[in-house]
Amino acid sequence: MAPSAAQFRDSIVAIMADRQAAASASPYDWKVCVGAVSAAQGEFEKVVVAGTAHDYAAAVIARLEQLRDAYYDPDGEYTSGRSDIGTVIEKIRNALKAIGQ
Repeated sequence: MAPSAAQFRDSIVAIMADRQAAASASPYDWKVCVGAVSAAQGEFEKVVVAGTAHDYAAAVIARLEQLRDAYYDPDGEYTSGRSDIGTVIEKIRNALKAIGQ
């Protein structure tokens, strides 16, 4: 049985925690990386948990793609933070594929 939107939200929470830890450990521009993942977390939290896991994930991904496309942290020497948001999006897509949605 496919997970509910609420259950899939738990998967996204775990992805966010993993990416926040990875961003904190980044040897390059860690503050930019942490800021980008924090921004992604903030946008993710705004999405209402509703519908199927697929519908919910699609809403989260759409919101994060808008953030990624507009995001730019000028403090980065090696990154603007966009790639960190892109990594979050890709991990959510992979989690969705893993449940067959």
